[in-house]
This record gives sequence, C-alpha cells and structure tokens, in this order.
Amino acid sequence: LDARLTKKEHKEEKLKDKEPGTEKIYRPIPDGDFEIIPLGEDPTKAIKIGTGLPDLVKKQLEACLKQNAELFKWSATEMPGIDPEVACHQLTID
Repeated sequence: LDARLTKKEHKEEKLKDKEPGTEKIYRPIPDGDFEIIPLGEDPTKAIKIGTGLPDLVKKQLEACLKQNAELFKWSATEMPGIDPEVACHQLTID
C-alpha cells in the first residue's frame, strides 16, 4: 500500500486498478543489491534476497524458502476467509 495516500484516495486508486491486467502489486523492495530467487515455475512468484549474504546463509535461506513456498500467498484472493481490512494495514504519514 502506498502510505502517501489517504484511505479515501486508496479506495479510489483501488477502483481504478479493477480493470483486468492493470492491477498494481505493492511489495517492499530490499535495501541494497539483491538477486531474484524464483520459488516455482511462475516467474511472478519470486523473492528478492540481498547479495551481501554469505554463500552458506544464502544457500540455506534459498533452500528453506523453496521448501516452504506453498506457505507464501501473493494476493488477498489466495487467502479466502480473511477480511482484507484485517490482513492489510495503512500508515498515513505526511
């Protein structure tokens, strides 16, 4: 979510994004250099990990994430039964 928007502006933005193929996906971006690690065959389901990690830690982290890939949810639609108002939070910062 873009914290620069008010709740009303966020709802208006959300309505704009309802058109198929125009949905925006907001995700945090790691600080510094990173590499993309795919968690499956779908290229949109990948994570970013920092390149500054030691090789052993990087391999262990990658193995752990791939082993538990089914635990990740990429959108609220993949979490039926959870109200998006509960699953999301918004920080209004000037």
